[in-house]
Amino acid sequence: MLLFMALGNIQSVKADEAAASNSSSKDWVKYIDPQNRFSFYYPPDFGTPSPGSNNGFENRVAAVRFSGFSSGMQNGEVTLGGEAALTKGFILVDAQALGGLYDSISLEVFPEALRNTILANLPALTVANFSKELAKEHHLDVYIPAFASLSQRQKKSIVEMDQARNIGPKVIRCDVDGNTITFHKEVTAQFGRFQSRQNVYGAIRFLNYPFSSFQIIRVTNEAPTEEILDNMTSMVKSFEQL
Repeated sequence: MLLFMALGNIQSVKADEAAASNSSSKDWVKYIDPQNRFSFYYPPDFGTPSPGSNNGFENRVAAVRFSGFSSGMQNGEVTLGGEAALTKGFILVDAQALGGLYDSISLEVFPEALRNTILANLPALTVANFSKELAKEHHLDVYIPAFASLSQRQKKSIVEMDQARNIGPKVIRCDVDGNTITFHKEVTAQFGRFQSRQNVYGAIRFLNYPFSSFQIIRVTNEAPTEEILDNMTSMVKSFEQL
């Protein structure tokens, strides 16, 4: 019983009974936060939900991992990300979709004081500027006065983190629908001497206080299908604060 509560309440529903899911004729599943703060619908082939990365840590209010969609081997392909994440405050984006400086987990490599300085000088993401920031390889000028006391090595580490999974970004699409953005970009990720071209894609919905965003973002070698992007978009649109 305790395990069931930890994973949240899951209710099977018809998609036509839940217009918010916008999921055509499929049976979708309703996820209810175990603390009864929010709910959303997701496709059954996403698999079983469980607590995701840094669930409840700092500005990451909640994270939900899916056994058939999130990080790991999915359909014979290595997948990264793919978790639903609810945020508060300054919007950070999963899977280094805008580079490491906008990724909550990547930012943990910096001391708290430096991390706070970085966030204070990064452009805050909005519906209006998300597409522009998505296309950038660099989001922060390390030679502004706020970073004057840093060594060249520290400045270099910030620049490199800004480019984490974000070298040579090429935006394939970035569609705005009200407060929801669906996007797909190609990037080069570098690991030591090795580089690989990857696809980063997903959907993010900008929310009002006390939350700031609800998102699901994924990384694969292959480009996403239209169905996958539609499902990710429908899922974030179905978010409801309880």
